[in-house]
Amino acid sequence: MRWTILLWLALFATLLAAAPRPAPDVVLAGRIGGADRATTRDLAFDVPAGTAQVRVAFAYDGRDRGVTITLGVADPQRVRGWGGGTKYDFTIGEAFATPSFLPGPVAPGRWRLLMTVPGIRAGDSAGWSARIWFARATDLDAVAFSADPIRDGPGWYRADLHTHSGQSDARCRSLAGRAAGCPPLYTFQEAADHGLDVVALTDHNVTSHFIEMGYLQPHFDTLLLMPGRELTTRDGHANLLGYMGPLETDIGRTGAESVAALLATAHATGGFLTINHPARPTGEDCLGCGWAPRDTDYAGVDAIEVVNGGSTIETPGDREAAIDRQLRYWEALLDRGYRLTGIAGSDNHDALQYRGASPVGPQAAIGSLATVIRADDLSQGAILRGLRSGRVFVDLDEGRGRVLDLIATRGRDHAAMGGTLPRRRGPIAAVAHVEGVAGGRVSLVVDGVVRPGPGVPVAGARADVPLRLDHGAQRWFRVDVRRPDGRLWLIGNPVYVR
Repeated sequence: MRWTILLWLALFATLLAAAPRPAPDVVLAGRIGGADRATTRDLAFDVPAGTAQVRVAFAYDGRDRGVTITLGVADPQRVRGWGGGTKYDFTIGEAFATPSFLPGPVAPGRWRLLMTVPGIRAGDSAGWSARIWFARATDLDAVAFSADPIRDGPGWYRADLHTHSGQSDARCRSLAGRAAGCPPLYTFQEAADHGLDVVALTDHNVTSHFIEMGYLQPHFDTLLLMPGRELTTRDGHANLLGYMGPLETDIGRTGAESVAALLATAHATGGFLTINHPARPTGEDCLGCGWAPRDTDYAGVDAIEVVNGGSTIETPGDREAAIDRQLRYWEALLDRGYRLTGIAGSDNHDALQYRGASPVGPQAAIGSLATVIRADDLSQGAILRGLRSGRVFVDLDEGRGRVLDLIATRGRDHAAMGGTLPRRRGPIAAVAHVEGVAGGRVSLVVDGVVRPGPGVPVAGARADVPLRLDHGAQRWFRVDVRRPDGRLWLIGNPVYVR
């Protein structure tokens, strides 16, 4: 059986292999000679209607011979930026642009690369080329702060999927000790310092933070910055990850006539949609923090935030009780037949809280818990696909090294965590693969009921824990890992039975 599972895992990884990168939409090429020194020429190209982002990758030869080319760009109305002799791979989009270039609407029509030749010697010549890509707002592989993966290769990537900055309501202490809007820079630095691979900045109902994120991504080149926004209404909050295009969030207006309409519009963008802290009390201190709409179509939702760092601190009662309330909310929806990935986020509103009394009160630190995602590489598209696959677990501890996976078989049918087994007769054999949780115990949850007993002990740094469901499962099953003292450690996502 173990060899069957290993072979199936290899096939699973092959099937999930990333698609080849698309060919450029426009290619311009030519040569310059000594007579072109100190001249500028326009390299024209046409941008189609509906484009949300233009990416340019420019290259030339002869640098070792003193050839120098500088580059700018203009749209049909104005100059959109100048990279000089330092930026030859740049992006201009509605929501963000590479530093030195202006974000904003991408006007269709004739654009121009402004190519200047400050240096080339008499009698010399050099070739140049410009590759240009166009992307729509819903192309979430292309409309990303990093055009290439931050890291190649499949792996388990740690993410904090819910943080805030001063672009909405995050506050931290200024240099003089006053309460001030907290710059996104601090959030990203904390994420890097806490060993995260991904951090989503999800400010409330705004997109202004995307500009800063695009500016800072080249500096944080080991950390994927994921664009997000928290759709914040009086009836509930939801995060939309990945999509950076326009979206109405004011309930009652076209496109968001109701919370149900807002969710449907948000989900149609192709972004990853999560209902936040749904079991949290709502009221005077936090209007809409609990999820209230009774007409929610959960089939149009991708995930439930099963652990919210802020809620575990701010909700009266102990941490385990707060987590349990959120888990029960999620599992009740799984019991109703919905497929919803369980995720977590710190919901941090002060990245610098450790420097003194926070102006917004105690906060869960960025990276103090994590959503851990199996993905093909560390890129925006791969992380979003990994989240949708459901091969995801929640780590309630800080630091790297812990893994939880679940593979199930029945006859010739196989499914990984987040996958589906067809409903048939016969027992289900499953293996929980765990790493970094020596001394913990693996417990099996079937249709919302924890199998009785203390759970299976984990001995060693890595272990494969066999599990058997003699009577199958009606809807779903999953595994958790508890610490030696019984507290939750890792929370697994389900294998579904359909």
